[in-house]
Amino acid sequence: MSFPNTISGRYGWEKVQTSAQKHKLGTEMVFVDGRKFRYVENGGVNITEGLLVASEAVAGNHDEDLAVATASTGATSITVTLGATAAAKDLYAEGYLFINVPILATSASPHEMYKIKEHAAISSTGSGAIVLDEPDGLVTAITNGTETVGLIKSPYKDIVVAPAAVAGRFVGVTCRTLTADYFGWVQVAGIATVAMDGTPAVGTLVGASSNHAGQFLAVSGDTTPAIARMHGKAGVDNEYHTVILQNLY
Repeated sequence: MSFPNTISGRYGWEKVQTSAQKHKLGTEMVFVDGRKFRYVENGGVNITEGLLVASEAVAGNHDEDLAVATASTGATSITVTLGATAAAKDLYAEGYLFINVPILATSASPHEMYKIKEHAAISSTGSGAIVLDEPDGLVTAITNGTETVGLIKSPYKDIVVAPAAVAGRFVGVTCRTLTADYFGWVQVAGIATVAMDGTPAVGTLVGASSNHAGQFLAVSGDTTPAIARMHGKAGVDNEYHTVILQNLY
């Protein structure tokens, strides 16, 4: 696989999807017209074009307070014990391990975050080695019974249509129908076509709809984060219209 950090793309590349991974998740692709995209892996359901997508909600038995085996400074593998939910092989590849022991637990406790390279399947309440994607390994040693950790997937892995009740981070807008479990691109900046909820005027700030998953609704009362601004003409309910994306980077 070829993994450049940023790709200077050609028009139409944003619509390409593949069953095999071609880039690191989160890889940026830019066009000369100002549009920008991020490389993602779709979750287990097809997602149609023009919808706001988000990261998958975290696993409650993986996200914090997990016991770890003692590991020395420079270690590139950390053995973690999960809660009562299994983890498939490489579920957290390209994600993150962070040390979440309480701030005041000990003055010497580390609180760093590390990129994950790979791991074998880990059973419910089982233990497994998490291999770090950092050649220098741990900056500070960790101690069983003192430090605990959490595991977080890459926000670009197993994306979902942004639900009305937000459970993850917004990561972009689909450029085409993404097939379940395929890899492709979502747009994060520039002019885009999105599904509208309501009839916002030109120039109106819009954000995630609380009525229809994945659609865009006018921001009101500063209660909804703005993700785009209407461009070109007023929106029409349940149609696709152009916006300028923002705050997705």
